[in-house]
Amino acid sequence: MHGREGPGRESRVLSVKLGGSVITDKEKPFTLRLGLVEQVAGALAEAAEATGSRYMIVLGGGSYGHVAAHELRRGSAPVPEALSAITAAMLELAQAVADVLSMKGLRPVLYPPHAFCQPRGLRPGCAWRHVLEAFHAGATPVLYGDAYPCSSGWCIVSGDELAVEAACAIGASHVLYVSDVDGIYGVGGKLLERVTLNDVARLASLSSRQSGYDVTGGLARKIEALRENWCSTLRGVWVVNGLFPERVKALIMGERVPATLVLP
Repeated sequence: MHGREGPGRESRVLSVKLGGSVITDKEKPFTLRLGLVEQVAGALAEAAEATGSRYMIVLGGGSYGHVAAHELRRGSAPVPEALSAITAAMLELAQAVADVLSMKGLRPVLYPPHAFCQPRGLRPGCAWRHVLEAFHAGATPVLYGDAYPCSSGWCIVSGDELAVEAACAIGASHVLYVSDVDGIYGVGGKLLERVTLNDVARLASLSSRQSGYDVTGGLARKIEALRENWCSTLRGVWVVNGLFPERVKALIMGERVPATLVLP
């Protein structure tokens, strides 16, 4: 099979970012892709049972947080209204996903980032103590992109950044970005099996100058977040297509699937 071998059985601790394009329908505001979420959650649970892996799970905003934030910014909503609406939207999404994870036996515990993180730029700055206590007790912490008060009124802490800092907090060897694309593409649309952060930055710059189209699949901010938050325990970041949940399971189990491994 085309693709690279995943982290495999030696990787017992993983940070998993479930992209908003996978868990929600971005064409329909506040719409969960329930069937797909069930399949992805099942894949994670089966891989955990087979390998003994443990997860920190981070959710993207998709048609919940992103839609709410866009509408509120467009309407110049007061800060209290914006904070209330966005945090409520993301909590609704997180609870829905957590219900599915629970049904699959992953024992989720929700942690709203606005309650324990103090972002500075692309660094979430979270106080991980209680999250780690739950993780080491056998629970699966679930975080998500969120809104918080800042000097300009209200700001967003992204799941992309949280996923990397979470990986470093638990000593994870890999982050899995579960997206709606097979990985990172080079010029000509070829799927790249292995890239460095510098490679991706050059690709993004080249594609922007030549065609205005981001051949990285919208990963520019993710790369910035990786640069800012990478740590010594982190060996790589996988980008895998969650529209094919069996690939997520196979990747965690060390099998070859279409995917991209990002290295520092």
